[in-house]
Amino acid sequence: MRKLSVFFLLAMTTFAMAQENKFVIKGEMTSTALCYSKENVKEVKLEHLVDGKTVTVATSSVENNKFVFEGNAPETVELYSITGFDNGSIQFFLEKGEIKVGPFDAAYPVAAKIGGTPCNDTYQSYIDLNSKCINESKARMKAAYESIPEEIKGNTEEEMRFTSPTFYVNNMHFKVAIMDFIYHNINSPVVLYVIKYAMVPTFSTNVIQGFLNAVPQDLQKHAMYRELVNEVRAANLKVGSEAPDISGRTPEGKELALSDFKGKYVFIDFWASWCAPCRREIPYLKEALAYSAKSDNLVVLSYSIDNDKEAWTKCIEKSEMKHKNWVHISTLKGWGSEGIKLFSVKGVPFTALIDPDGNVVEFGLRGEEMVKKLKSIADGAK
Repeated sequence: MRKLSVFFLLAMTTFAMAQENKFVIKGEMTSTALCYSKENVKEVKLEHLVDGKTVTVATSSVENNKFVFEGNAPETVELYSITGFDNGSIQFFLEKGEIKVGPFDAAYPVAAKIGGTPCNDTYQSYIDLNSKCINESKARMKAAYESIPEEIKGNTEEEMRFTSPTFYVNNMHFKVAIMDFIYHNINSPVVLYVIKYAMVPTFSTNVIQGFLNAVPQDLQKHAMYRELVNEVRAANLKVGSEAPDISGRTPEGKELALSDFKGKYVFIDFWASWCAPCRREIPYLKEALAYSAKSDNLVVLSYSIDNDKEAWTKCIEKSEMKHKNWVHISTLKGWGSEGIKLFSVKGVPFTALIDPDGNVVEFGLRGEEMVKKLKSIADGAK
């Protein structure tokens, strides 16, 4: 009987924990008619971006103008979309609890109201704030145009004397509103997306860095935080600055990042199996690594921009690009690889030497010059 009681208690605890992590999305439409066709919405999809690709998480049929999604909430709160319309989609944050969508017109899904859970309530307040700023800006600009004297109307240069100050006022009002919103919601994952899509296009990297410094520690583990930090580092990239934290998968499928080698010198080698000049650098890399055989303070991180895994791995095998301190990673996205963008690589081979603190020491080391530099690092550790 005691064993049965313990089993029942464990089962109930597991059930309660599962229920605590559940999400329910309830959507309602005032009309299911699409915008650009005579069809009605019969099915909607729950979608999410994974490594730049859209993944369908679930589908739901539309019945009596309503749809429902249910499931287990992911550990990290991120932006998801509800699609199936011909005039945009509905964006929201997937988290535990009951998420309410609408009522809204299927012809204009972007106008749907979102709420019911902490992040979605915060997100809706941002959308409302953005709409308020836009409407106020339009009103100010309308007043500015109406103040233009009749005698200069049509003279663009003269008209700008009346409209330019309003343009700058509108821009400043928007910036102040965004900063105030972030300040008052700094503990919400929503602010990371506001920084990404509202601050990055209009604020300096120094201002963005200041707000990122204010983000609490638990939010700094979020993938969007890492993306933002990398964008700031990429914008300020130079010798002496902190390098973006590029990442990829090994041929065996293990995820590795530059930050995994903190405390060591890392020689990043951007290359591709199809690149003849890159392959001509392989003997020099082998020579440099031979000096580091007895030390562990240096790693060669070869970041391939191949998009064909077989070509990449075969080249590694055929060229014998193996050493205990030689690591291979790739995202298999070719010139669309994130590392290429973050380091502003225009052609391969391209190299960057990173110090144990993660700062850039030098760019463009190749051949004998590279061997000499890496040998001096290996010698320094002996």
